[in-house]
Amino acid sequence: MFVLQKQLSVLNVPSSRVAMLYRSGTDIQLALPDLPSQMASAFMVLLKGGGKIQVLVGLYMVQSCCSIFYVSDAGEVAAEQADLELEDGLVFAEAMGFVLNDVELDRMTAEQRETYWQGLPICQRQAPMAAQAKAEAQVRAEAQAKAEAQAKAEAQAKAEAQAKAEAQAKIDLEVKRQVLKEQLGKFLASL
Repeated sequence: MFVLQKQLSVLNVPSSRVAMLYRSGTDIQLALPDLPSQMASAFMVLLKGGGKIQVLVGLYMVQSCCSIFYVSDAGEVAAEQADLELEDGLVFAEAMGFVLNDVELDRMTAEQRETYWQGLPICQRQAPMAAQAKAEAQVRAEAQAKAEAQAKAEAQAKAEAQAKAEAQAKIDLEVKRQVLKEQLGKFLASL
């Protein structure tokens, strides 16, 4: 079982301590307590040290620009139990809807590995101002998209109204022509 670690907000460990790393292929919509529903990505990390391992599942909440961490309630366990802990972590992440894939850090050079690790959002401290600016930018982008959609809908409605008016004008013209033909026919018949 995995439990929420409220005091943990960023993984500040060197990549050399990371035995395995799994990452979600896509972001999914997730609702967590005290946060608005938003897109999130998941990471499962197997940390090693002192002959023991520890599994954590990190969630990066895109809109809130924050990381949420869950740690195995078994804490640090002997390396022989790594497979069992890893399986529990995969089941925990999959229960939320994530599909995790092995990043295969062991295929990277030490420099590539460190660069990749430090570039992950769960390893970066998010400045509150940056998070707020990002949230405000997203709100502005959504408002602009909504305004553009409304303008497009209004333009489409105007075009439809104009097309309808033109169609009605054609019908009116045909009716007038028919009336003129009938009146002309009556006039010619009276001669």
